[in-house]
Amino acid sequence: MAYENLKPLPLEVIKQIQDQSVKMLYKLDEICKKHDIQYWAAYGTMLGAIRHKGFIPWDDDLDVCMMREDFHKLCNVPAEEWGEEFIFCSPESDEEFHDRPFGRVYIRSSNIQCYRDVYSWRRWSDGRPWNTKLILDIFVFDRIPDSDAEFDKIHKKLFPMLDKTYKLVKLKPETNKTDVLSQTKKVIKQAYSGMMRAVYKRPWVHINQIVEKTVASHQQGSRIATYCTTDFNKYLYDDVFPLTEAPFEDINVPIPKNWEQMLKDMYGDYMAFPPESERGHLDLVYCDLGNGTVFIVDPIKGSLGEGKEKNVSI
Repeated sequence: MAYENLKPLPLEVIKQIQDQSVKMLYKLDEICKKHDIQYWAAYGTMLGAIRHKGFIPWDDDLDVCMMREDFHKLCNVPAEEWGEEFIFCSPESDEEFHDRPFGRVYIRSSNIQCYRDVYSWRRWSDGRPWNTKLILDIFVFDRIPDSDAEFDKIHKKLFPMLDKTYKLVKLKPETNKTDVLSQTKKVIKQAYSGMMRAVYKRPWVHINQIVEKTVASHQQGSRIATYCTTDFNKYLYDDVFPLTEAPFEDINVPIPKNWEQMLKDMYGDYMAFPPESERGHLDLVYCDLGNGTVFIVDPIKGSLGEGKEKNVSI
């Protein structure tokens, strides 16, 4: 199947994924309130709060942001406070499934796998196709220079490092080509990746140290941004703080003070629904929600659902 042209998952399946995923947001909110940590709902999660008072019906992920000083406080929360159901990971974490240079909350017993995971990535531990878990992303924001040129200079320094490190976190499938040049390239790449992986057993730790050192000298700027994603937008600190609130499912979540202008900048007429062709979704082949419910969209070879009966039609 050409996974680039997949049809969306049935809404009833997405709703069950949402009902399980939102528990991560509730837990994060509980911990942040307990430890006086500020966060705000961002991107599609902020849009969902304003337009739907919860998830966008076809959306299945959760995005929040916080300033670096708050992220440091979150990283210091004892693991036992997350309970048995959840795992919090930072760039300092060594769980193999944590493949990003920012924070994430995961549902411990869940497992998800997409087409691109099966076809494009392999685990270091056993060479099997990649898989991860239900996720809540926590993007870390910093004060940035008021000069765009200075910000771009820093970003151009950091982003190539991030890109190279992504290639250490997961393996690419081995080439099937047997010619001498292809095989030589494969051996060199494996040797280099193995050496770098040995040096940086937790590859994001090194990058995070560089980021922390770089941003430390720019704590007085009037704008904020994140250095660790492809979001190159810059926001006025005073457009975000003080935070306000909006309903999201069963709780109220913090959102930026100037949320309306931010949504207009990101989505234009944010209250209008996009065409069905633009309603993004995961290219799932397998999803174990961790509560006894397992969706097998396509039991392709190498997937977690291989050899099992398909139970989702798209």
